[in-house]
Amino acid sequence: MVSFDFSSEHAAFADTLKTFAARELLPHYRDRSASMEFPFEAFKQLGDLGVLGIGLPEEFGGTGEEDPVLLGLATEVLAAGDVNIASAPVQIGLVGSQFLHCDRAVQERYLPPLIRGEETVAIALTEPGSGSDASALRTSATKVDGGWRLSGEKTAISWAMNATATLVYARTPGTTRSQGISCFVVPMDSEGVSAHHMLGMGCLPLGWGSIHFDDVFIPEDHLVGEEGRGFHTVMNHFDFSRAALGLLCLGAAQQSLNEAVQYAKDRQTFGKPLTEYQGVSFLIAEHTTMLEAARWICYRALWLRATGQPHTALASMGKWWPPQVAKNAIEAAMRIHGNLGYAAEFPLQQRYRDVTAYLIADGTAEIQKRIIAGDVFRRGTVSL
Repeated sequence: MVSFDFSSEHAAFADTLKTFAARELLPHYRDRSASMEFPFEAFKQLGDLGVLGIGLPEEFGGTGEEDPVLLGLATEVLAAGDVNIASAPVQIGLVGSQFLHCDRAVQERYLPPLIRGEETVAIALTEPGSGSDASALRTSATKVDGGWRLSGEKTAISWAMNATATLVYARTPGTTRSQGISCFVVPMDSEGVSAHHMLGMGCLPLGWGSIHFDDVFIPEDHLVGEEGRGFHTVMNHFDFSRAALGLLCLGAAQQSLNEAVQYAKDRQTFGKPLTEYQGVSFLIAEHTTMLEAARWICYRALWLRATGQPHTALASMGKWWPPQVAKNAIEAAMRIHGNLGYAAEFPLQQRYRDVTAYLIADGTAEIQKRIIAGDVFRRGTVSL
């Protein structure tokens, strides 16, 4: 028989995080989201709860073997309290998976403080001229005695303004497309590195920015994985992060609908609660259905990864559709609240702006659809 139940360990962990999200994150979400300061205090709390070590080696403070389902579940639950804080386990999971291909000394330097929630590390892939075509990057890595020299610019980088180091993807001069791209660990205090803040309409605490590299020296032991294979390594790990980000958006939308349901039960118009009007009750029914459908696309993608099965196309489905479903659900919750939904003193408008970022982050809907269509045409069938 097919089971859609989470394991008892997963369910217990989710219950702990639900309590934490409701008591510690949600009451301060609006204030944190209005600040450009990274919320290190809440970040450290995630480290204490073990959230930032999911799937990372126990010797560095992690939980052990990769657990994509638990990572997605933690992200979804935390997003009900704070969308921006909830992105941390995804970012650390993606960064940490790259560090597993590093020199031992580099792992010992960065993984423990990451897992404890004491430091952040950014991922610098996107460039001004490449957009979603990550393989068209132009940042160069020139081999020199003892290492490499990096030059170029990265843009739209989360954690750029608070990171201790960043994973930089650069190409060997003379190579094209995905060939010749390597990944390097670059300390942000290295000579020639500068970061500049980019103000967005949401996700302010995440320190979105651009990073410039002006002939930055990187020692040999700061290479991640094999030289010339950096692009392939990161693309593989994006498969789980995309589905997890879909769940992040859905967790925020679920909380918004819950607030709309409570408001509709309490608010009276013309002598009746809002729940008596189909214009409200049907909105709730429709968006509850869409959230449920989108949610299981994400979890199926994560389950496929956990069981070692192909999941790239399903992960892309989990990235392009759930953020749109979530955005629409939050908008409906705002409308049900009337003018209060638009008011800055309530969290709905903030969730709407924060979730909108994920229509673009980690690949737009159009890029995800190209991946899905390419998979369908290769197999000659739409069956997964």
